Amino acid sequence: MKIESKHKCPYCGFTYKSEPGRNLFAHVLAEPEANAAVHSVIRVCPHMECGKAEIFVDAGTFPAALRGKTEDERQNIGYDLPGTHFRARLLPPYGGKPELKAQEVPETIYRDYDEACRLLPVSTGASVTMARRCVQKMIRAKFRLTPGKLQNEISTLAKLSPPVRQEVIDALVAVRKTGRLKALPDDEIKIVGDVSHEAAAQAISIIEILINDWFVAPAEHNDRLVALQLILNKKSSEK
Repeated sequence: MKIESKHKCPYCGFTYKSEPGRNLFAHVLAEPEANAAVHSVIRVCPHMECGKAEIFVDAGTFPAALRGKTEDERQNIGYDLPGTHFRARLLPPYGGKPELKAQEVPETIYRDYDEACRLLPVSTGASVTMARRCVQKMIRAKFRLTPGKLQNEISTLAKLSPPVRQEVIDALVAVRKTGRLKALPDDEIKIVGDVSHEAAAQAISIIEILINDWFVAPAEHNDRLVALQLILNKKSSEK
């Protein structure tokens, strides 16, 4: 299989240069007597906020280029196997961050967030659709709002006392507008608008920040305060 010098990560959309031994690892399992070989390539995204891997597998006839080469000489090189009869690209599961699956996060919210993450490499439109549903559940769970349209629920946040910060509202609006449904001209069918990989990934990042700010961090702060209070009470009783 041909190894391109530049590659775009299917998870985060980051484009990077392939560097053998650093973010690209190739391996050839060859058996001359059986006239067969398997060439596997693992690419690891070097983006510090991603780091996810893709696996490519190519199986075919033993290539003449490998004859006389040592095991070390066969590695980190691109090979086009003659008579290829199997070729696959494997994407390891891309799910939500485990640290956000805390006891304080409602299961239905984490499930929608996790599904948006898993759909990202497959369908950006489906991913942002799930992201919008997740955002709506988060708003209702955090602020106890009466269910309605997402647009109206976001507008209500600015009228609360104290009001939700404007930058948070702007971020929620951005998620709502990403990949909005569009009606086809000839009928009532609605389709998801075009969504770039970057936009879908940013919608997920906003959800991750809000899950941490609205559910995880407050619970952690309360636990720390209780622990500190117990320590102070113990010291006071010892005097």
